[in-house]
Amino acid sequence: MPTSPDQARNHDLFPALIHTGRHDRAGVEVPRSALRLTPGIHWVPAPDAKRWQHRYTLSLARAITAQTTHRSARCLTHASAALVLGLPMMTQEPDVYLAVPSTPKRVGTPLPLIRVAPAGPPRSSKHEDFYCRQVMLWRRHLDLSEEDITVVGGLPVTTVLRTAFDCAFDEPAHNALAIADAALRLYCRTHHNDRSLDAQAEARARGIWQEWLQQSARRHGVAQARAVLGAATPLADSPGESVMRWLTLVLGLRPPQVQYLVDTGANRWWLDLCWPEHGIVIEVDGRMKYNTREDAWQEKLRQDSIQSLGWRFIRVTYGEFRDLRALAGKVLAAFPAGTVASLRPNRDLLWPGTRLEAGLHEGSLLGMRRR
Repeated sequence: MPTSPDQARNHDLFPALIHTGRHDRAGVEVPRSALRLTPGIHWVPAPDAKRWQHRYTLSLARAITAQTTHRSARCLTHASAALVLGLPMMTQEPDVYLAVPSTPKRVGTPLPLIRVAPAGPPRSSKHEDFYCRQVMLWRRHLDLSEEDITVVGGLPVTTVLRTAFDCAFDEPAHNALAIADAALRLYCRTHHNDRSLDAQAEARARGIWQEWLQQSARRHGVAQARAVLGAATPLADSPGESVMRWLTLVLGLRPPQVQYLVDTGANRWWLDLCWPEHGIVIEVDGRMKYNTREDAWQEKLRQDSIQSLGWRFIRVTYGEFRDLRALAGKVLAAFPAGTVASLRPNRDLLWPGTRLEAGLHEGSLLGMRRR
């Protein structure tokens, strides 16, 4: 979900929930626009919100509802914890994860279907479709210490590093990498509003992950977890950059340089992803990058300046992630034929039993494993 920690903390994105249970205040009126999340709790969509705002707020509402209605739950984990912590991710409506004190008889429970289309208010649905996916609630017994849990806004959640660690096992690898990048970025940032990073903090985080991996050698998904956590970097600026890097790694390309500094003489520029040995740059563009014509003009001047040094640009938009095979072809076409012929795809970063044609998988890998 391409939102920033600052956006996640925005009060306008905090879900409006109405409690109508018998222990709540009598006479509560439920608006017609309210949608039931569980018996006794309804979500009221903001009337003027955009689609991404609806989907973000709905996801947070589902997580809050799960935590508050399951009295035995220890905390929110995985993507649910990432939402509360403000860690950006690629998945638009992630599944809900709860840590419980013992192994539950029923691990996965489908949540009410809610359709969030590009236009019009969200509404309840009886069937899945392009704008409505079956979101699951997963209850997991995890070996969590008190140090693995923190409280954010009154909600107990796993810590930043523990959240990324669990996602690396159970989320699709592209989304897990986006969360791990964001977790490292938050953990290593010396100040909230600048780009400086603490190298010692990064080394400490990687040491903690390595210790946990050794303790979890028999946990399902450990090969993916090692690959995701090993590839994570605090330098990635957005979920789109993380997913683009994931795709290049799946294809077998050498890990790209991230936020690579180029000095043109007149200016110094940072490149999203690049391979200096080939002179190839990949930049991921979102709509917010070009708010005005002046933004687009300045970006053209920047690209022209960098290309004058011999760099070749590949620009990618978020919409291109809908067709991974076509995007992979676009990227590989820029590399020498000999390099492409020698590539060995990294299967640990591609969900089991599928190919790029399947697109970006939404939802937990737990459901795929159960099938």
